[in-house]
Order: sequence, then C-alpha cells, then structure tokens
Amino acid sequence: MAMRTESLSLNKEYDEKIRHLHLPLFKKAQKIASTYILFHLGFLLVAGIEIALFLSFFALLGKSSVLAFLLALFLLSLFSFFVLRLYLQAKKPQQLLLFCEEYLEECKAMMGYQEGIPENHIALASLAQKLTKELHEREYFFYSPPEFLQSLKITMEKFSSFCHWRDLHEMKEYLLSYAIDEHIKAVRCEPTHLEIHAALANAYVMLSSLYADPRKYEGCDEEKYIPAERLSDEMQQKFCEIAGRAIEEFKILNDYAPEDPWIHIQLAYSYHDLQMPEEEMQEYEIVLKLCPEDNETLFKLGMLYFQQGKHAKGLRIYETLKKTHHQKAENLIKFY
Repeated sequence: MAMRTESLSLNKEYDEKIRHLHLPLFKKAQKIASTYILFHLGFLLVAGIEIALFLSFFALLGKSSVLAFLLALFLLSLFSFFVLRLYLQAKKPQQLLLFCEEYLEECKAMMGYQEGIPENHIALASLAQKLTKELHEREYFFYSPPEFLQSLKITMEKFSSFCHWRDLHEMKEYLLSYAIDEHIKAVRCEPTHLEIHAALANAYVMLSSLYADPRKYEGCDEEKYIPAERLSDEMQQKFCEIAGRAIEEFKILNDYAPEDPWIHIQLAYSYHDLQMPEEEMQEYEIVLKLCPEDNETLFKLGMLYFQQGKHAKGLRIYETLKKTHHQKAENLIKFY
C-alpha cells in the first residue's frame, strides 16, 4: 500500500515538524484523563472519611445532631459527585476531540493546505492516520508502576484500559473518519485516479479494524484485557458496515485493473475479516492465476480449503507446495 501511494505521501521535510505536534497532544490527553481519575479518587476519599466519622460517632452520639449533620454532608457529597461526574463525562470527549482538531489545524497551517488539491487532501489524511497509529494501544499505558512493583504491570494495564479505552477509541474514530473525508474530497477532484481510490480503500480498512474483534487477528495476546464494549454487537455492526465500504472501493479498483494481484489480495483480506470464506477463496484463486508461483497465497488458499472441508483441493495444493516449499507444505498439512 505504501508503494502505491508513495507519489501522494507527505514530503519528508514535514515529518519531523509533525512529530513534534504529537507529544503535546498526548500530554494534554493524559492530563484530562488523569484529572478524571483524580476526581473519582478524591470523592472516594471524602466519602470514606465521612463514612468513617459517621460510624465512629454513631456509638457515642446516637442521638446527637452531629450524626444528622454527617449524614446530610454525605448525601450532599454523593449528589455533588453524580452531578459533577455527568458534567465531566460530557465535557471530556469534547476536550479530547478538540485536541485532535487543533492538531489537524496546525498540520494544515504547516503544510499550506488548500481545498481542491488532491495531494493536500491525501497528505492531511495521512497525518490523521499517522496520529491514529501513534495512539494505538496507548490506553494500556496511562499508568506505569515503579520498577520495584513491576509485578503489578499487568494489573495497571487493565486498570488503565478500563478507565481510558473509550477516550482513545473516540479520538481514533474521529481521526480515521476525518481521513476518510479527506480521501473522498480527493476522489471528487480526480474520480478515476486509481491510487486515490486505493488510499480511500485503505482508509476504510483502517477504520474497520477499529471495530473488529481483536481476538480474530493473528498474534493477539489472549491475556491482554479487552473491554466488553469492544466486543459488543454495536462494534460488530459498525465493522461490517465499514468493511463493506472498503470492499466496494476495491471492486472499483478491480474494474479498472482486473489483473492486478494486489487488489485481489486486499479483497481477500476484507472477506476474511467479514468471515466470508467462499469469496475469500475466489480472490486467492484469481491471485494464483495471475501469480502461479506465489507460495504464500498457495498456503493461505490450501488452509482455507481444509477449513471449509474441501480436502481434495487442499491436498492438491499440499502436493504442489511439497515440490516447491517443503516447510510450508508441512505446516499446511496440519490443517487437514
């Protein structure tokens, strides 16, 4: 993908300047998120003190007005907590998205952004995607234990993700949606430019991965905490919708360049994510017609054949791989 959009990528002279914009944004986001946690811890401490005082005086001053005052103070604190919490919950996402907007505006100013120029739209989209990559899994690292408490590292990562997953998710969602909008503007400028359509398709794939079930990806750490909301039906529905748009873009590319194996490989990846094995196999079969010596595609297709019960086809691929790549053949037969 990087090779295909090389001509539209951001000039290197801006890379270092843009990199310096990331750090202030991370610090602002961490400050807002940490303030939210301190707010909860502060109210928890106050409530604990009030409860402790109430229990301490209960036996000694059972009929005293002090108990009534402490109870009233506790109820007032509880009411204040819920009111302020609702306010902060509404304000925090707005602040985090505002930081993203400020970053993008600074990028525009730095690169001399102008509407209607495809290269400018692609470059700005690339910067939004770059920041999204920088935010990847940062929700796990808001809080790090000191060296002598490294045994708490996994627990702290879970706590950090539990508290801040939604914040980072909304920031990444905003940035990737912004990148897609910029790619669409570029498409409108040059509707038949294949590299622009490829960039748009890739942007849809990136956004769909934000909603995909991480457990379905190879190399997923099974011990890593995954919020329940990340696995919800709503996320799955969004994933299917965005992945469908990516497939449509790849189909447009296929109409223009039906003999380009890269396009069919990207379609196969999308069908794999959508759990559409028949369509995925068809795309790999096309790739092999175009590139018969592609052992990696042969292996993936053979694996799919075995998984879908098409053992005869899978064994034929096994025999082919045995002649050209013995190790892949041995790995493939394990799926039989």
